[in-house]
Amino acid sequence: MTKELRAALEIILASMKSEPKKVLEIGSRVADNQDEICNLRPLLPNSSYVGLDMQEGVGVDVVADATSLPYRNHSFDLIICLETLEHAEDPWKIADEIARVVKPNGAIILSSQQNFPIHMHPSDYFRYTPYGLATLIPNKWQKVVFGISPPYDREAELNPKHVVVVAWNKEAWNKASLKRKLKSQEAVVGGHKPYRHRLFDAIKIIKRALNEINYRQVIHFFE
Repeated sequence: MTKELRAALEIILASMKSEPKKVLEIGSRVADNQDEICNLRPLLPNSSYVGLDMQEGVGVDVVADATSLPYRNHSFDLIICLETLEHAEDPWKIADEIARVVKPNGAIILSSQQNFPIHMHPSDYFRYTPYGLATLIPNKWQKVVFGISPPYDREAELNPKHVVVVAWNKEAWNKASLKRKLKSQEAVVGGHKPYRHRLFDAIKIIKRALNEINYRQVIHFFE
């Protein structure tokens, strides 16, 4: 998880009309040195929170395969699945399981990437456009779908780094109010990038520009 995604989630969760009683986070294992960013439990202090992942680790309460969740139908008020579906070989099955265990008046928050390098964790299968990620939500649910990216070249609109879908079936959020809050706090969401990373990316842009002088393409094999 990145700081910009974390900032957006803080706005989303703080905007819920009431705190959910039971929360399931799919893909909850906290990566090294990401405790402060990835731990969402403090944002929902009064919720019964379950973290589920295929591997044991920090933030994991239940080790299980998300394509076969060990819960009864309609068990959770809110299901969160962040930066996980790109690593799933069968994300459609996970989406079916999410739809099964979420309550009829529940809510779902999904995030993934469209513009992001291949990263094995342990595998990397998919990228999602905003329209594609939204298809994993039950039909007829209300949705707020947005991308997060730097402002140049309409990247957030055309090739977003993060894609986020917030969905609900009854009254978890006010749609217009949530969109206003996210947009009004755009600077908070998008203001997280160390200066050394900015320098590295600037160098990449310069190198890319120089490569355009002698433009060519190469082939890489994936075994």
